Amino acid sequence: MTAAPLRTIAPRFACTLATLSVLIAAAGCGSDGSGFSLSKKSRTAAGAVEAELTGPVVIAPAKGSYTAASVAGAGSVTGTVSLSSPLAPAEPVSAGRDSLVCGSTIPDSSVQQKGTGLGNVVVWLDGVRSGKPLPVEKRLELESDRCVLTPRVQAAVTGSAVNVIGHDDFRQHLRFLSAGDSGARASVLLGKDEQVIPTELPARSPGLVIVRDADHPWPRAFLAVFDHPYFAVTKPDGSFVIDGVPPGKYTLIAWHERTGRTEQSVTVGANAAAKVQVSLSAK
Repeated sequence: MTAAPLRTIAPRFACTLATLSVLIAAAGCGSDGSGFSLSKKSRTAAGAVEAELTGPVVIAPAKGSYTAASVAGAGSVTGTVSLSSPLAPAEPVSAGRDSLVCGSTIPDSSVQQKGTGLGNVVVWLDGVRSGKPLPVEKRLELESDRCVLTPRVQAAVTGSAVNVIGHDDFRQHLRFLSAGDSGARASVLLGKDEQVIPTELPARSPGLVIVRDADHPWPRAFLAVFDHPYFAVTKPDGSFVIDGVPPGKYTLIAWHERTGRTEQSVTVGANAAAKVQVSLSAK
């Protein structure tokens, strides 16, 4: 998995030790479950952020652990995700007092389309408990620049590390939340200086992790965490490929933040490519 290009920070990890003291606390430490107190002038109420914990569980822990094994006659699932009806971006959000940094408004980046395809859709096979090895690369980057978190949607395996990179010249209190958890998986406090803050807490177990800012209403990103390697995030044209799949019948699941989760069956033959078309409807 290749992270999006980032602005150079020199040296990128020089400030890591200095920022660890203001870094992370898993749920259960401090007044908001993170070790940090929310600002009294917060424009995003703590309750609104924590409400993500009570939402639908999109990626549930699987029954039984995943094991790597040789795959005889491995096949693949290739396809395209499209919309059954047009989906317009949401209205821009006013940046208010942070307009000097953010611009007057923050545009919505939830809809990424090229032609009829839809990007930033997480697609995965449910029920695969044995197959190809997990990816060797287990490091992601999440960048906050001009009040936007990028990449908007990423997917990774459990045990991955996330480097949170901050550029913006104001405080941000990022919360990593997943429905069904008892509290935030991690909190990262970004200040006024360029920072790189690493954490492995968001990817400690399977789940759809939503990144919110307790002090501002607009930042949002998603990290889909799996304990197996059979997943993908669609390109802007909606295309995806999941390879190295053991022959068999599976449930193919697709999720987008504006459509929710959908399912359909797919059969993968030995040494064959199963081609699918996934159609999503806005909710």
